[in-house]
Amino acid sequence: MFPPMLLHLRFGAPGRSGLWLPLFLLWLIVLPVAVLVLLIAMAADGVLFLAGASYHRYSLALLRCLGVLAASRGTAVRVRGGGRAVEIELV
Repeated sequence: MFPPMLLHLRFGAPGRSGLWLPLFLLWLIVLPVAVLVLLIAMAADGVLFLAGASYHRYSLALLRCLGVLAASRGTAVRVRGGGRAVEIELV
């Protein structure tokens, strides 16, 4: 599964052309930070496991959050009223 790569925004009358925003450029910045946070979470899980703590699954929670982000691909939000429309689509 891949996260959304493009964001398509349309404002104004329905059927009007919109604005495409490249989210893949954002992921190039977020990826190194996510890897660093995952490594820290794995280290914290190991220390808490060795200490006998009851909850030591921070890396699992982080991976599930990334899975939810990847599952948002294909989401479309459309708001219409009074001859105006706003449409947002994650591609």
